[in-house]
Amino acid sequence: MVIDEVRQREDVRRIQKAVQQSQHGQWTNWDFAMQRSLTWKDIWQMAPLSISFLIRSVYDLLPSNANLVRWGKKDDPTCPLCHGRQTTEHVLSVVYLSVTHK
Repeated sequence: MVIDEVRQREDVRRIQKAVQQSQHGQWTNWDFAMQRSLTWKDIWQMAPLSISFLIRSVYDLLPSNANLVRWGKKDDPTCPLCHGRQTTEHVLSVVYLSVTHK
């Protein structure tokens, strides 16, 4: 019984760690994101806020509802528009779709 309890606790710990690790590389799964190649010249000509937004979006550090829940700032990760889970990918996809379908 003790061994089973230790195994169960270890399994829970492994699952939690796997979920956290999947979030670190989540931005690499953006299959539908528009491909764009930036040169150093492009980056140097950008406004500082644009560079900040670009970096924060790549590393999933924008204040989406899912991140706010993860950071303990909010209780509900749902999108107010579609009631799905509002992640950075979700927000940027909705913005992209609304811009391209006008």
